[in-house]
Amino acid sequence: MVRYILKRLFQSLLTILLVVCIVFFLMRLMPTDYFFTEDELIKFTDQQKYAKLERMGVMSICKDCGGTGLAEDGTACPRCREYSTNPACGSGYVDRSMFAQLGDFFVNMFEVRVYNEKGNVIKTIDPVTVWTYLQDPHVFENNSKMKDSYHTALAFNLGKSIRLEKGQYVTDVIMNKMSVSMSIGLIALAVSLVLGVVLGVLQARYKDGLFDHIGTGYTVLVNAVPHLVIYTIIMIGGAALFKLPMRYDATANEPWKTMVLPIVCLSIGSTAGYMLWTRRYMVDELNKDYIRLAKLKGLSDRKVMFRHVLKNAFVPLAQYLPYSILLTVGGSLLVERFFSVPGMGPELTNAISRYDLNLVQGIVLLYATMGILGVFLGDLLMTLIDPRIKLVGKEGVR
Repeated sequence: MVRYILKRLFQSLLTILLVVCIVFFLMRLMPTDYFFTEDELIKFTDQQKYAKLERMGVMSICKDCGGTGLAEDGTACPRCREYSTNPACGSGYVDRSMFAQLGDFFVNMFEVRVYNEKGNVIKTIDPVTVWTYLQDPHVFENNSKMKDSYHTALAFNLGKSIRLEKGQYVTDVIMNKMSVSMSIGLIALAVSLVLGVVLGVLQARYKDGLFDHIGTGYTVLVNAVPHLVIYTIIMIGGAALFKLPMRYDATANEPWKTMVLPIVCLSIGSTAGYMLWTRRYMVDELNKDYIRLAKLKGLSDRKVMFRHVLKNAFVPLAQYLPYSILLTVGGSLLVERFFSVPGMGPELTNAISRYDLNLVQGIVLLYATMGILGVFLGDLLMTLIDPRIKLVGKEGVR
């Protein structure tokens, strides 16, 4: 068991690193203009752009000319000449290897930040000195040159947003958006899980009856009608019949009311999915021999359904439960954009459309981690619900 867990964790870590590397290389294939805002593209001179790219680690000072742009004979440096529009002088800068940039990304992934009394970052400590901080977290606070109100913290660093949330740390942007998506997503998941499983059990209990036909019709309707149409009907109906706000607003007098319609829309599709699969798995279990034997022994239908059928039928659903919970941090693109929820849902598409490379990379890293971790935790949850399931068999395979 322990060996399997360690093996899967190692495989998951390698997969996440592979995804990060692929996304990193793809982002670095973009033109360097995407590292600047629109104002910087207009106002910056070529030398200012090169200087910023050098600070970001995308370019480096030319070793042949030492950054002067001139060779020893006074002519333009041939190595950096291609980056300059001046025929008499090179730019003084050259592109860095993408592998060198990737190395910097991993080296700088952790840093120590110094905050003032207002909570603003006034300084970041070079990653080389992070080990000093880990040995003594108060080493910087005890510096006589720093005020007592300053404090330090070890932070996960994915760079700063270039365009979409200019100047903000990617981790801060993700955390702010993620909290909103989770507050809505977890409630919607709980509602859809309870309703979906209960209604699926009732469908299986009264198979081919009126309730089963109604449930099947609901499932088909939800999957057949475009979600935007359903969301529009829910939004108009909720506003007209129950006077619910049509837009999310965390600053409203009763913010919970603005969450109702997004939660309903999020739970509609998931409820239908849980109903469909719960019914299917329970019907499969009802046709097995041990169920017939339990009925012959005199057990009531209720005991058979809940003590035997539901427990075994829930195992396949439980495998994807951690995955669903973790993916609530990603939000819903349609629902959050439809109700103007400032969550994670539209953030990735917005970052891609604005070519915010650091933010795209951070969100992809989050999604990859949550997806892989969710599948891993799902396997472990199955073993807890059903002890007959072994993660590793006699031949060492699952």
